[in-house]
Formats: sequence, C-alpha cells, structure tokens
Amino acid sequence: MKLFDQHTHNAKTIPGAGVVNLPMGVLSEPESFHPTAGQLYSAGIFPLYEGDWDRALENLKKLIQHPQLVALGECGLDKRSNVPFLKQENFFEAQVILADQMKKHLIIHCVRAWRELFVINRLHPTEQRRIVHGFRGKPELACQLIETGFYLSFGPLFNADSLRLCAPERRLIETDDSNLTLMQVNTLQHEAFNIPN
Repeated sequence: MKLFDQHTHNAKTIPGAGVVNLPMGVLSEPESFHPTAGQLYSAGIFPLYEGDWDRALENLKKLIQHPQLVALGECGLDKRSNVPFLKQENFFEAQVILADQMKKHLIIHCVRAWRELFVINRLHPTEQRRIVHGFRGKPELACQLIETGFYLSFGPLFNADSLRLCAPERRLIETDDSNLTLMQVNTLQHEAFNIPN
C-alpha cells in the first residue's frame, strides 16, 4: 500500500505524495502562493496565530477555491493560545462551514478543547472528512472521536493503544513538522506496536 502524508509542513514533499500545509504568511499575502505542479495543499487559520484573523479568513475564502488546495486547515481550538477562546470558536466554526461549502477535508488542531469540538461538529454535520491531526490522546477519546465520525491522523508521537484501536479506514499517517520521513514514521508505528503492514 502506497503511503500518503496526510499533513506535512515540508514544502519539499514529492508532488502528490502528501498534503503540504501552507504557512500563515500565505493568508496574509495570498499573492505569495506559487504552487508546485501536482502538489496538494491545505490552508487554514492556526489557533495560535496572532495576526489579523479577519483578513486571513477573507484571503482563505479566495485561496480555498484553488484546485490544488484539497483541504482546509490546520485550524481549530487551542486553550494554550493567547487568542481569546470565543474568537477561536467563531473563526473555527466559520472555517468548518467554508470547508463544507467548498467540499474540502478539514484538518483539525485541537488542544484541551474536545468538548467544544464535539459541539461544533454536532451543529454542522457533513459528508466531508474531518481529520484530527497529530492525535496523541487516550483510547477513550479516540473511540469518542471515531464514533462521532472523525478520522485520526497519527504522527511520530502517538498513544500506542489509540493507534491500535483505530480501524485502518479511519487511521491516517503524517509527518507534521518533524524531520522524519513518512517511511520512518510508518516504521515507528509498525515496529513499536506490531501493527501489520
């Protein structure tokens, strides 16, 4: 089975081998977006971003129409952020709606805000993939997310029990912002926990 990097910050990823997350600077200056032929991208307002969120959202609405932008994100909720949480919720919900309207997958960053994520998810049912990226949570949370329809993307750091219980059709793999290759992440997950290839 061919590996696909569901979420990476590595702009040098082989075109078509993964989804490259665009830096927030692109949402400040969308004219700086010069896509590589065949490359797949995602863009969204990161919850720790301390720039102009209104401008970023307006630019995202234009950028998301580009055919090489296959996903919206990473966006989400993070209670460690200096950005007021209500503002995070409002903009995350706007991005959830935008992803659904544009029929794009949603790549979600969530830290200590699972209850709020479940509420927003319930308010906006969808047929599009909603992917919790870099999932490290406990099996109980993994089960809740999977039962609610989320996909889980596992990177170099993960909870072994959660990885084991996640069915292959709901389990994705990513390098995120690590220096590891996708094959190295895959090997870590398989060798450490005896998950069959």
